[in-house]
Amino acid sequence: MFRSIRAPMAALTLALTLSTPAFAQTGATVAAVKGLPATEWEAGYAKPLDDAAVASPEIFRLLTEWAPVKDPKNPALYRKYIGEDEAKLVIRHLRRDGKLDAGEIDLLEEFAFPKDRVVQLTRLGADGKPDDRGDGASKTAVTTPPGMMQSFARELVAMWQTEWEKPDAAGWPTLVGIYARDPKKAELLHKRVRAAGQAMLTAKWQASNAGNRWAPFRDTIRLYSDATLKLPQPQWPRGKQLLYDAAADTDRHYGDAIQDFLYNWLKPAG
Repeated sequence: MFRSIRAPMAALTLALTLSTPAFAQTGATVAAVKGLPATEWEAGYAKPLDDAAVASPEIFRLLTEWAPVKDPKNPALYRKYIGEDEAKLVIRHLRRDGKLDAGEIDLLEEFAFPKDRVVQLTRLGADGKPDDRGDGASKTAVTTPPGMMQSFARELVAMWQTEWEKPDAAGWPTLVGIYARDPKKAELLHKRVRAAGQAMLTAKWQASNAGNRWAPFRDTIRLYSDATLKLPQPQWPRGKQLLYDAAADTDRHYGDAIQDFLYNWLKPAG
């Protein structure tokens, strides 16, 4: 399907390779997260799972220059079909400045949603705000095929795992801030944050045994519990809930093999 645009794709890939630092592919170490949201317009546009997203001119071009296909249900609508390789190229480009802002996180979340749907993509202007010139060139509809969903979903879990694994629980304020979002509107985001926590705690549990008195797992739970108490007091309940949920998910993964006393004291009352 992409045969007719192979040459432009090759040129675009080369340009990105020369203009951006080298990054690992999906699932490897990723950049830290800053700014949720960073600006007022992001608070309005970076809404979770509303079938809409914004993108920088570079990302907009990457997502819209691949083979357009007319939607059989609506001949006037062109849908863009993007696969695994294209998704990885987008991810690498998103990482180039060493951070992900709220708009970029929302874009990943929209395209990682496990359902075939159309996302209305709006290009950002030179001022960093949505380009609403009304000429139609700054907006388009993009589909989310399985290859893209899976690639972006792995990127999100890896990104949140990086936050979990920061020394001295430095990423905890960001993680708890995410978990404090409305669960009904951010259910998938919450699940990915928990999955990242489970991945981190799984490694700690694998290193734990009766001989070391389960110190790797126990000390990690204590580290994040102490970090919760350093947050503003209104965030304490969500911090404890996130830590408990990630630990309980890890325990279920191991068939309830983890001793309850190592984390059950975090369980919210009621």
